This record gives sequence, structure tokens and C-alpha cells, in this order.
Amino acid sequence: MEATYKISCDCGTVSMTLSGAPRVRGHCHCQACRTLLNTPYHSVTAWNPDQLSVTKGADQLASFQHPNLQMKKIFCSGCGEVMWNTNAMDWRVVSQHLIAKNNGGHLPEALGSLSHFHYGGRIVDVEDPLPKKD
Repeated sequence: MEATYKISCDCGTVSMTLSGAPRVRGHCHCQACRTLLNTPYHSVTAWNPDQLSVTKGADQLASFQHPNLQMKKIFCSGCGEVMWNTNAMDWRVVSQHLIAKNNGGHLPEALGSLSHFHYGGRIVDVEDPLPKKD
């Protein structure tokens, strides 16, 4: 049986389902993520486009295309919750924090980070046992 994860925004206007296993799960330290999301690094799961389906409120989604990056944020127009962002490969990049919020505050083990990537470009050091990849 294929794993599925149900995710909603803070106000409940938008819901989506993630299906299967993500392409990537880890902590991204790249400059592009920092610029798009205004965060020192982004704890993510990345999915193929066909693995994410909006099940409620598709008409309430808004997007922001970054003017200089091949990335955009997709968010609820009601509460502003970022549901996912895209990257240059058009993957659906969903925050581990959002997934945990929708699972009683716990990230499912199958979606936990396996490594830090683009760590050479980091702006903060992270002390944990995960591999650090450039």
C-alpha cells in the first residue's frame, strides 16, 4: 500500500495529499531556498508533481514567482500558509514543519531528514549526526 499524507493550511481552506515516497528529504542550505523563503535553511520533502494533489481549495491558492529564480511559492490566499514551493526541476517542495503540524506535531519517520545538502553554502552550522553534503 502506498503511503499518503494529508496536509491542510492553518485556516483549513486548502488541503492536499502527498502520495508515495518523496524524491528528497533533508535540510537544504542553498542560497535559492534562503532567498525565496527568508530562512537560514529549509527542512524539506521534495515530491514529483504527480505525487501532490490539491483536494480542497485549489481556487484559494495563490503563487509568487521569484523574479530572479526558477522557483515559486504556492500559498493559501486566506491565511498565507506556504503549502509548497517549486524548484528549478519543478518538484513540489513541502516543508517538514508543515507536515509535522498536520501530524500531531510529529514528522512521520518515513519523511525524516537523511542529510544536509548544499551545506558548503550554509550560513549557520548545525550540530547533528546527519551527513553534511556540498
